[in-house]
Amino acid sequence: MSQNGNEDTENDESVSSELRCQYRQLMFETKEKRTEYVRPESTGLISTLEKVNKLFVKVKNPREAAFDSGVLKLASELGSEQASNLQTNITVFDPAIFCEKLVTFMGGRCNENEQRELDWAKLGRVAVPIFNKTPKLDFIYGPLAMEPIIKNRAARERTVQKKPSEAEKKKPHQLKQEEQEESTTKEVQRVFKAIYKLTDPECGPYVHVPFFEFITDPSSFSATIENMFHLSFLVKDGKVRLYVDDDGVPVVKINTVGPGVVTNTPSTTRKINPSQVIINITMNKWRDLIEQFSITTAMIPRKTGDAGSSRDT
Repeated sequence: MSQNGNEDTENDESVSSELRCQYRQLMFETKEKRTEYVRPESTGLISTLEKVNKLFVKVKNPREAAFDSGVLKLASELGSEQASNLQTNITVFDPAIFCEKLVTFMGGRCNENEQRELDWAKLGRVAVPIFNKTPKLDFIYGPLAMEPIIKNRAARERTVQKKPSEAEKKKPHQLKQEEQEESTTKEVQRVFKAIYKLTDPECGPYVHVPFFEFITDPSSFSATIENMFHLSFLVKDGKVRLYVDDDGVPVVKINTVGPGVVTNTPSTTRKINPSQVIINITMNKWRDLIEQFSITTAMIPRKTGDAGSSRDT
């Protein structure tokens, strides 16, 4: 079986080789006879295509198919060139020849010493049957006595754009920032008034207010944070003092001496450098402060819009 298989393979290879050789020979002959094949009366391309069709029946491999397509491409090029060489013998209109015949028809031919006028009436009599009706004469703009219509265009008034004022030039985020600063200033003043009422020498219940009891709002954790935030502005500006009393409890008091000055005795004063303290209050610490100091009401009055807010959890 193996010997038969090898013999079949060798036979197929020999057939393919011979087929490629025939394609090469056919392509060579077609190129050699190119001048003859492109003549209009030549039938060489037809015989070439017939040979290609016979060879294509034996094609089994891509290599032979490539040779077949190459011969067909060459034949199509020659066929296009042969078609361009064909003469259709169609009569072409020549204006010069037509004019010469027209002059002869109207009797215009004459010798060098004799000249004749063209008989246009003769041409008109021949052309009359062609035109059944003469087109009438008309004017584009109607009767000649009609005057053209003049359109009156209304004069347009130029609108002068007004320059925007300084208030209009302000951007939205600038206005928003100014509103926030104004709101913060009002809240700081509200906290300052609360300290003043609590430490008023005439009617205030405290000489100095305990810090945690002052800022803690038992009904709102967020309000407690805001109170501490607004109080920090008063301490920074030196309007309020934040210090530790003899019992070690942080207290606040209105500073009547001035920013950066501490009095130990009525007759002595000393300068101090401002310092910063970071205080961290979480939700659990807030609840512990309420329970430890038994806070039931807030010392700092709530804002008008937050009077009916619910308790933070």
